[in-house]
Amino acid sequence: MPTIPAEFKEEYKKVERYCAFQEKCSFDVRKKLRDLGVPNSESEKIILVLIEKGFIDHDRYCEAFTNDHVKIKRWGIQKIKAGLKAKSLPPLSIERALKKIDSSTFIENMNYLMKRKMNELFIEKDKQKQKAKLIRYLASCGYELPMILENLD
Repeated sequence: MPTIPAEFKEEYKKVERYCAFQEKCSFDVRKKLRDLGVPNSESEKIILVLIEKGFIDHDRYCEAFTNDHVKIKRWGIQKIKAGLKAKSLPPLSIERALKKIDSSTFIENMNYLMKRKMNELFIEKDKQKQKAKLIRYLASCGYELPMILENLD
């Protein structure tokens, strides 16, 4: 196990508390350490220690992120994947987390968003424009076009 240099013990304690408070990935911790002024070489040692001690777990992070964004923000698969990839998480962890979410949950969320958006679009008289706006909105929420079109009518 890598050792943490004495001059960075305080920073280590800060990021340990940071990880204990809420699920974090190495990307988040690396950013936090950079903000604290820790050099990259030392940051990597600290991250390895946090992984070994179980403060950072990418599978656990992907599951938490996916659950939160499906249940709270009602994101679709594509937007969740993009959010996790932006944090440089392993593709296998991303896929495992997404497989744990029932596809009917995504459909229910999309239908909820669709109804809500249609209430906003009632002003638009042209049905084609209304449909196009709805499709763009759902796509921006991370839903795939075939799924949108299948559930549109």
